[in-house]
Amino acid sequence: MDRSNKVKLSLILYLNYFVHGIGLIILTQNMKTLSGEWGTPLAVVSFAISGMGIGKLIAYYALGSLSDRYGRKALVVFGMGMYVIFFFGITLTHDFHIAYLLTILAGMANSALDSGTYPTFLEMNGNNGAYTILIKAAMSLGEFVLPIYIGLNENLGGWYGMSFVITGAILLINLILISRTKFPQRPKTEKQISRRLFSERLTAPKIGMLIILSIYGYTSMAVMILFTQWITLYGIDFLGMNNLQAHFLLSLYSMGSIIGVLLIFSILQRGLIRDIRLIVGLNGLSVLNLLVICFSTNPLLVSITSFLFGVTAAGGVMQVGLNIFSAMFPHAKGRVTGIYFSFGSIALFTVPIITGMLSKISTAAALRFDLVIALISLVIWVIGHRLMDSIESSDLDRERRQINLIDFFILKLLQWRFKHVRAIGLKKVQQNGTIFDSKREKEILDKIEQKIRDKENSRYYQSIFESIMTSSKNYQSEIQEKGRV
Repeated sequence: MDRSNKVKLSLILYLNYFVHGIGLIILTQNMKTLSGEWGTPLAVVSFAISGMGIGKLIAYYALGSLSDRYGRKALVVFGMGMYVIFFFGITLTHDFHIAYLLTILAGMANSALDSGTYPTFLEMNGNNGAYTILIKAAMSLGEFVLPIYIGLNENLGGWYGMSFVITGAILLINLILISRTKFPQRPKTEKQISRRLFSERLTAPKIGMLIILSIYGYTSMAVMILFTQWITLYGIDFLGMNNLQAHFLLSLYSMGSIIGVLLIFSILQRGLIRDIRLIVGLNGLSVLNLLVICFSTNPLLVSITSFLFGVTAAGGVMQVGLNIFSAMFPHAKGRVTGIYFSFGSIALFTVPIITGMLSKISTAAALRFDLVIALISLVIWVIGHRLMDSIESSDLDRERRQINLIDFFILKLLQWRFKHVRAIGLKKVQQNGTIFDSKREKEILDKIEQKIRDKENSRYYQSIFESIMTSSKNYQSEIQEKGRV
């Protein structure tokens, strides 16, 4: 696949997830309005939102298998079509039952997009999972924009349905663009090998990780869904915020999510931290942020921690879990995606029902249930960290990961060194100085020799630094030649 087509396809797929980010919260952000439109209490509207979970649950595993067998593009187009029906359909109905069916379609649309998009990014980028993290950035951007728009629209007395119509129109345009865009070809080896998920014998640690990843598919989605559903009403009912301020809490969360995505993308791309350690740390910080959000009565403090919670809980940590899962079963990426997000779809179905019942006690009770879910995520990944150490018990793999990290810092230091080499080279051109300085080279090598502790490796270190100095002289010679011209 050529670079221009790759960039075009990436932008189209990310735009789909911008729309999907809106789709995930558009009902929750309009709960009071929809309650009036449908003539139902808030708890019933919350139940309608659970239809997304049913749709995802119905479709995920089957669509993941279809993605592996028949290709990614058909699944993505199918998902986009279902979402278009959802966005336009909600504005045309006043019946709760029809709305519930439409939310089921939206859940199926999400399943189709996930099953086609995540494997596509892995295949486009040589199985580098860093680029799938940017999907979350696109979703977060949609989750950031929508609450601000709805808050302003409500203050101006605008029609609630305009947000649905605009989003549906964006998706229709994207559907036209994607129909003219090629998808990457899957590797022949992947097509030829068995698609059985368990094509090898599973060890006890690997079975344990399967259980943990399945549970995390649920809890990681549940934490985000619950927060986005109730934080606005929590701000109004519990913190005494006005309408726009309460909606802005979700925008802060989404802004934090975008920052978190960029941070995680950078970490994964450079290999600075193992994904398993990253996921444990982020879940621990999420628990701390939720403690403040759920029990503080200070609106400013809750606003700050809502932003930080977006960084830690919604910055792509769920996608990091999927990357771990896909790495364990690289021959069945579509099916693995389906299994993982199937548990997320259970969260989409159950969380609105559970929190709808808790909201009868209070909005605060509904939101504080998020803390329970976050604690479960932290506990399972503390266990998962030990299991992954057992699975990745090879000393060779562990040492290579350390070398990769060391190489990263060596490269940064070499780049820093060559900036100074260039500066010295330019000064030598101005002063007509010579490139080779035997006294300076001997001085450097003598200092290095004095600092070496493992003397048996001295000749190797000397050879490395001699090579660096030779490259530096060649670079300065090149600068000098250009200066003469």
